[in-house]
Amino acid sequence: MAWLHIKRILLIIVLIAGLGLAATGYLDRSIDVLGIEKIAAANETYLQDAFDQALTGFLILSGIKSGLAIVEGSEIGIGFNLQVGDVVQAAYDYVDIAWKTALAGGTILMITRLILQTIVMLDQWSLALLFASWVALLLYRWYLPQFTNSLYFLKENLLFWAVLTTTLYVILPLAITGAAFLSKTITHPLIQASHDSFRELQEELSTERLNQKLFPEDEGESVSILSALDINTRLEKTRAHLKALGEYFKQRTHALAELTIKFIAGYLFDCIIFPLTFFLILYLFSTAMIRYLLGTRRSNLMRAEMERLIKTYYQAGTAPRQGNAAASAPAPK
Repeated sequence: MAWLHIKRILLIIVLIAGLGLAATGYLDRSIDVLGIEKIAAANETYLQDAFDQALTGFLILSGIKSGLAIVEGSEIGIGFNLQVGDVVQAAYDYVDIAWKTALAGGTILMITRLILQTIVMLDQWSLALLFASWVALLLYRWYLPQFTNSLYFLKENLLFWAVLTTTLYVILPLAITGAAFLSKTITHPLIQASHDSFRELQEELSTERLNQKLFPEDEGESVSILSALDINTRLEKTRAHLKALGEYFKQRTHALAELTIKFIAGYLFDCIIFPLTFFLILYLFSTAMIRYLLGTRRSNLMRAEMERLIKTYYQAGTAPRQGNAAASAPAPK
């Protein structure tokens, strides 16, 4: 018994020492040796590259929006004006959706980076509270076993801090790492191809090319004063020009619709589906393993509670019977 008591005291001393090392941050250095620091550095690089890519796409789409806005507000005609905004409205809507997607994707990636940087500052305190909960549970279990309800609470408390610490140190970094692997394999080529196509469209909507599309008669064509005043001729040219412009943007609208859908799908998987899927899988698996190791599965707790209630009821029921039996016994003569 003395040796058992000594071992318990040594274990508590070790846990208290671990609490102090965790609170001061020294224990994090030992954990980083296991590869956590490399995972964190790889995640930081991936998130920075993904954010730069989203920012590039955002700037390209901003340029396209500016070009389409110029076309949308332009007027064609001499002696009369025809607005060409309806010709580019559908293309502008698709570009606007892709622009908002790039903005949202970049924002989510930046928020993810900030969360990981915040975790680096808070994870040591979660580990320290895990050690503190462990010490409290052992003290109650070994020296105050009669407080059954407190033991159940301390077990659940230890489970909470164990799951939270595992989430901060392991689950979140591995979820980002898994998402980065799938992103580089599946969605990064898709987003990069969309960027290349958007960049080509941006070049087509430059100021020089827009002038060529909106005012083609000004290039290399000497227009006399009489022909310039011929309303019918100007009207026919304007109609033909608007028809050609409409066909051009009709083709571009079809391509923009496909590009926008691929663009949205790429960022949806990159920023939400991949990280969330890995996080849920790792979280559920880790929680089940921690519950099993700590013996805090719901079935175990319910069985222990039922056993305690039955034992309490049995002891309460047998005490009066023994008293009645003693009272009904014949008095000695």
